[in-house]
Amino acid sequence: MSNDLNETTAQADNVATHYDPPSHYVIPAYYDWLMSVSGDLDSSVVRPLVKASVHHQEIVTLLSTEARLLDQHAFDSWLDLYGNECAYWIPSTYPVRDPRKSITLEFHDRRRLLDRMARLQTGFAYSQWPASRTTRIFSGLETWPCPDRDDEWRARYNFTLVESRSGANRVLAGWNGFVLRRTPSGLKVLLKQINLIDCDQAQGNNSFFL
Repeated sequence: MSNDLNETTAQADNVATHYDPPSHYVIPAYYDWLMSVSGDLDSSVVRPLVKASVHHQEIVTLLSTEARLLDQHAFDSWLDLYGNECAYWIPSTYPVRDPRKSITLEFHDRRRLLDRMARLQTGFAYSQWPASRTTRIFSGLETWPCPDRDDEWRARYNFTLVESRSGANRVLAGWNGFVLRRTPSGLKVLLKQINLIDCDQAQGNNSFFL
């Protein structure tokens, strides 16, 4: 009986490891980092003009692909653009408040993103039946290096998102902030912060990925 129990436990651990990546990185220091980054993304400073670099062009490609894959509902490929320790954050306040102390519209680590993807991919998510069709347009992209790392960059742009669902169209708008870091497998998104211009108002059915 003991051997059977050990085998069952080991199998359960393997399943949990495969399907539930750990959220051990979401600790107080991580939230402190998020708030520091958020302040940098929303800073009103005028950044010095710099010559377009390879990094800038790579960031343009990455963020354009990130937006397109969401429009195509290619969620697995979309999440491949993100680092293992990442966050997807939609604040409900402006100015942005600490998510430990304020309600957010969405706040997901990688494990929660996998859960949400799985739900949408079943085809039986009531709030997405039928699924929303979207198109995203962004402009005014700014990129700059992280002040204390040479393998990390920050980016932000203004966006307009048009959604069509059940014969009705609507428009969402705001700005997105990103943290991007060089990894052995390429440039990855560590943070996507979606800042809706009406984040502090009642929201409609935003059950798709913004």
